[in-house]
Amino acid sequence: MSWKEVDQGWGDQAKVWASVMEPRWWPEFDALLRATQVEDGTDYLDIACGSGLMVNMASRRGALAHGLDASDRLLNLAKRRTPEADIRHGDMNALPWGDQSFDVATSCRGIWGPNQQAVHEAARVLRPGGRLGLSFFAAGRDRSQIGKPFQAIRRISDHEIEWSQQLGDIGREGRAEEMCRVAGLEPAERQGVQFDLEGADLDHEVRAWMAAGPAWMAIQERGADEVERSIREELADLEEPGIGVRTQVLIEFVVATKPS
Repeated sequence: MSWKEVDQGWGDQAKVWASVMEPRWWPEFDALLRATQVEDGTDYLDIACGSGLMVNMASRRGALAHGLDASDRLLNLAKRRTPEADIRHGDMNALPWGDQSFDVATSCRGIWGPNQQAVHEAARVLRPGGRLGLSFFAAGRDRSQIGKPFQAIRRISDHEIEWSQQLGDIGREGRAEEMCRVAGLEPAERQGVQFDLEGADLDHEVRAWMAAGPAWMAIQERGADEVERSIREELADLEEPGIGVRTQVLIEFVVATKPS
């Protein structure tokens, strides 16, 4: 996926992504901030920060927060959320900061399996003893409920098949750890966090997934009506009376340290 596709895919529905989809992933963000020990005074960078909720959470912990993304439309929202943060448009393969600038860098499902260069760049900007946190969908995503919206899109979109393979590669056993080692980092044992994505009703859930990049790509191929119909059909059995839609998700993550 190119930077242009990232901006179009997620940026096209930036305000929906920021208000409807992104907040539902806060347990993942919280777990990674805790695991990387982001605290008062930490020089912190979030790579592929999107509309900046992770940056905001780090700032509220007292960190000196920085963020980078490829979508100006998402970054406009990130800057509004956390005006004091240093938030920049750029390429994760050529980070616009100098060597040894940060104590902690993270990327929540932003660095994918094929992109070794992005991990090298994250390692470059870490200080000795600094920590990189990478989160990703657990291997076997298609066997869990989080696989359902992706399956709905994959059923009608050839583009999503390629995207899904790239996204899923880093979740394979040992893959993220290998990428960290190649970049000169020392990964700790893989951890996981399980939670529900919460939707008020099926309409709310469909709107959330229609704001995600894979849906945008499918819309270009098949049109919004067909994509919405496929997602709605796939998620209908997750709706519970009086509860709404609850989608179980397992996120795994690795924290790797730069040797002193």
